[in-house]
Amino acid sequence: MDVPEKTYFEQHAEELLGNAGLNKAKFSEAMGIARQNVLKLFETKNVLTLIKAADILKVPLSTLIYGNQSIDGHTIDGFIDVDGKIFRVRSKKDLENILYAL
Repeated sequence: MDVPEKTYFEQHAEELLGNAGLNKAKFSEAMGIARQNVLKLFETKNVLTLIKAADILKVPLSTLIYGNQSIDGHTIDGFIDVDGKIFRVRSKKDLENILYAL
């Protein structure tokens, strides 16, 4: 799995907070940090901090790192074996690509 330069959390922190019904002040309080440090926290790559953030936001850790795509609200993350070749499926587009290849 490729490690991204920036985590999904770095790029979409405010969207994730909104989805969880939190603002920066409530999130910083839940994280146990001063509100003025919340923007710096969004840039973290510290796994323990990301685990705590994922727990507060009620999303899997992988979502904070890689993001996720869904179909009708369902998260997709898995593998499909087609004729002995393994394909990673994380989005509707991945599924479409596999079907196109068949």
